[in-house]
Amino acid sequence: MNVLFVVGGGNLNAQIAQIALFLGLHDQENIQIHLIGRLSDDVVSFIESHNSSATYQKLYPKNKLDRDYITEFDKIIIDKKIDLVHFVCGKTSRTGLVALKKFPKIKTVIYYGSASLHWHDPSAYLTYLHPRIDAIIGNSNFVYNHVQKQLFGKRKQKAVRIFKGYSTDWFNNVVPFDYTTLGIPKDAIVVCSIGNHRKVKGTKYFLESSNHLSSDKDIHYVLIGDNTDAPHLSKIKENSKIKEYIHVLGRRDDVPSLLAGADMYVQSSLSEGFGRAISEAMSIGKPIIMTDAGGCTELIDENSGIVVPLRDYKAIGAAISDLANNDEKRIQMGKNAKNRIETVYSIERTVNDTLALYKKLLNE
Repeated sequence: MNVLFVVGGGNLNAQIAQIALFLGLHDQENIQIHLIGRLSDDVVSFIESHNSSATYQKLYPKNKLDRDYITEFDKIIIDKKIDLVHFVCGKTSRTGLVALKKFPKIKTVIYYGSASLHWHDPSAYLTYLHPRIDAIIGNSNFVYNHVQKQLFGKRKQKAVRIFKGYSTDWFNNVVPFDYTTLGIPKDAIVVCSIGNHRKVKGTKYFLESSNHLSSDKDIHYVLIGDNTDAPHLSKIKENSKIKEYIHVLGRRDDVPSLLAGADMYVQSSLSEGFGRAISEAMSIGKPIIMTDAGGCTELIDENSGIVVPLRDYKAIGAAISDLANNDEKRIQMGKNAKNRIETVYSIERTVNDTLALYKKLLNE
């Protein structure tokens, strides 16, 4: 079995689950797999340190219809005798699928991780709903069900559920961030939230929860990611009862370290597939507070986190206060979260399920 694994771009922290899946598949018998994408230096170092025999190539489209990319893509298909192409990035698939017009017998798989795919969107038929796609991998039950609703008749069978696996081993050497460098006392409770803070992330509800805390402890909020400086978020921060305890850091490259130094993680999304930051926080051993936003709620159980209603900033504040006031509960929940990644949402399970999908498609 010869597979071409196509990723998008980003640093190792953003792509580690996909790169680990590639490496895990590479270790399986009877599979030859080649990786292409916008591979950063830390991604390349991770690949080479884990498997020096893995083959990869820095190749990605410069625009929506990059002719040079298509030429190189075709060359790889022929030289590597590719049987199946696995797209992890929707944008990259748009050009890759054009290249595959010359190879009608090659099977194609694409990964999907949110709930924003719609059958009535014409652009979807250039990527995820393209007729050349043989299987659409939903990374949770929530996403899988959403994808199925966008397919009709026999095409519903294209939807496949494979959880996006993680490994706690990836974070064994992470050094916890020293929050005292931000003026946060060592004995304070640090509450962290990370993401691209668009409207769907519900970040305003996280910030508004700061007005509804009930604790004698100093609780500090740390907001990380793109759009943290949005005017409406800055206004909520300035009007908060604890505005001096809200720290807006913007985009950071040391997210695992920041998570390791925090006491809990909060995700206040309105809709969420699985949630990369949630998986990372659980892998590092942090308890989770999240809104009932979809696939993310599948990650935790009552022993590893707290689910609150959508847009309910008072409930978020109450949950944060609960964990801040109960050290034993907070620490045990974090341990349970880490154990849940190891036993339920492991990268090994993802590798096995993905390989089974490949075999099924190639045997049809």
